[in-house]
Amino acid sequence: MTLFIEGNVYPINQKNVNNWGLKDSETDNAINSLKSSVVRICSRESPHGCDITEDPKAEIGRVMDAWQDGNHIKAKVAITDSIASQKISDGTWNNTWSIYGKAASVTDGWATNFNARSLTLVQNPAWADASWEVAASEGGETGLKTFSEFTIITASQNTQGGHMTAELETKIKELEKQLAASEATIQELTPKIEPLETQIEELTASKATLEKELSEKVSLIASFEKEKAGSVPMETVKTLIASAIADHDAEKAKETERETAFKAFASAREKVGLETKPEDYKSLAASDLSKLAEEFSGVELSAGAQYPATPTGTNTACTGAYNAKTGAWE
Repeated sequence: MTLFIEGNVYPINQKNVNNWGLKDSETDNAINSLKSSVVRICSRESPHGCDITEDPKAEIGRVMDAWQDGNHIKAKVAITDSIASQKISDGTWNNTWSIYGKAASVTDGWATNFNARSLTLVQNPAWADASWEVAASEGGETGLKTFSEFTIITASQNTQGGHMTAELETKIKELEKQLAASEATIQELTPKIEPLETQIEELTASKATLEKELSEKVSLIASFEKEKAGSVPMETVKTLIASAIADHDAEKAKETERETAFKAFASAREKVGLETKPEDYKSLAASDLSKLAEEFSGVELSAGAQYPATPTGTNTACTGAYNAKTGAWE
């Protein structure tokens, strides 16, 4: 509930108990800055402590308007904090407040370039007449306080009481007719509403089922996409297989070529009476074995040629000179 209070903020050209005040030259500054100020209540030990820190947690409302009334500056504020409104309504807090602000300078107790920051509810205001009263509630109903004078007119004092009663009775009958019509409309619509509510429940259940199915399909599609992203295209698979076969055939051909070269090498060595062990030549390539086989084949031919007969008729070593014309050793 918003509660409105208003009252005197401070008297113009009068110093307070703290020996400072505002002259009439500061009235515009005070009014304009008050209109944008907040309302606070601080702890009783430090009545303006929350003003100094400008604690937002201490704010209970805001100033709605400020104006000059004779020798006083007045303000109207809205108490928007529900707890504060209740305490004010219950009379828990004193109906006194104090203005808080900042000034560019203070000369002989008179502030210049004053800038109001807040109106703070306090127990002991710096100006004795800085007080407030409840002005109105949220509904706009004016309170019977000191700012307006009211005369309560009872029905017995009203010379037109009879006419007012008849008028009120007419309005009451019209309202009763409108209420009866509304009830009839409600009764008429109720049978139509129930099937709609049932249909809404069915559609809601169907929607939930469809959403579940859609979620499952989305998950399945995502799984397929993931598998697809990790698979290898068939053309790539064929290429890899063909390359592997080619590598295998090439390796097999190398093995066959080396095997053939080794057999030729071993055969050549065998003809000159040499034994060939495969493990002794395992580090040689086919080309190396083929070259050695050719060299041993040359040795074989030389070994098989007829040497000139020695004087002893053998091919053993001897001394002397061989005469090619006669074919004898001399």
